[in-house]
Amino acid sequence: MRLLAPFIYLVVLLALAAVAGIFYFGYSFRQFETVEAVPGLDCIPVVGISGAADIEPVPGTSFVYMSAHDRRGGARRGMILRFDTANPLDDTSWKDRTGGEPILFEPVGIDLFQATLRGGQVLTRLFVVNIAGPEILLFDVDANGDLSLIEKFKDPRLLSPNDIVATGPRSFYVTNDTASGRKTWRGKLDFLLGLKTGQIFHYDGTAWADVAAGLAFPNGLALSEDGQTLYLAEMRAKTITTYDRDPRTDVISSQKGVKLASFPNNLSIDQNGHLMVGMVPQPFSFTAYTEGLQEKAASQIIRIEEDETITTLFQDPGDVLSAATVGVQINNHILIGSKAANRFLMCETDQ
Repeated sequence: MRLLAPFIYLVVLLALAAVAGIFYFGYSFRQFETVEAVPGLDCIPVVGISGAADIEPVPGTSFVYMSAHDRRGGARRGMILRFDTANPLDDTSWKDRTGGEPILFEPVGIDLFQATLRGGQVLTRLFVVNIAGPEILLFDVDANGDLSLIEKFKDPRLLSPNDIVATGPRSFYVTNDTASGRKTWRGKLDFLLGLKTGQIFHYDGTAWADVAAGLAFPNGLALSEDGQTLYLAEMRAKTITTYDRDPRTDVISSQKGVKLASFPNNLSIDQNGHLMVGMVPQPFSFTAYTEGLQEKAASQIIRIEEDETITTLFQDPGDVLSAATVGVQINNHILIGSKAANRFLMCETDQ
């Protein structure tokens, strides 16, 4: 019995350490909190489009593009859809616009680029983060809204791309949320421990540049209308970081950070120039729901104004929508997408 005593003490110590770890990380990631529904937006669910994780409006129209992937259903390939908010029952809103290219396709962040050419024609392109690459895909958009894959961009350092904003017809910023790749054990530890291994890369059409490093799981990006401000959701740091940007050189410099109560995901700019943020109140539940291990996960969308006033636009324990990732305004609607739910929300707004 004396010989077994050290072993028993070790087992007890390890068990106590495991319990302490569970409580520590559960508390840190707000897992023990109750997320209450907050009344606000008048929303209707649009059922049948699963995993609409990012949404991008088409300026001057009622259309939005969506990156969608039925993760809970085990779909082998994701899709890019063009949804008509003015005619939600239009059959064309439910078809994949990529023509089946590429075959290995797990889309996450997307961004639309438009420019008027000398002859008056409008050049429209869609940038898509494909984590199956990992790579950035560039699609040409035709007059009917269909997509043609015209180019792929890769870099050996880009192991875990997440979100993207266009800066030109072949240039962009992209977040690399962890230097090791989010599906590796090291990448998971980076998130769990809040290690600052993430980066923002810029591709100028010729070369890649690491323009911001030492970030704690950088996620969503958004660019102001004048191109002079770049917003970053530094998810693990629970911070929105604002960068001053020189539109001529694409050089960015950190200006300030806004601390949040929970974990920011995707970003968008509303029609008043305010920042809309898809929040993840409880990351463990978010991941468990996405992987089909839990039946619901809390959702939250907030708005941040220039004076840093924060307003909760939507909050739900998962009864109406689970695992929300993004809120986007188009005309008099706010669309709220989800990482894995079989629906998104279309909400009315008068702002």
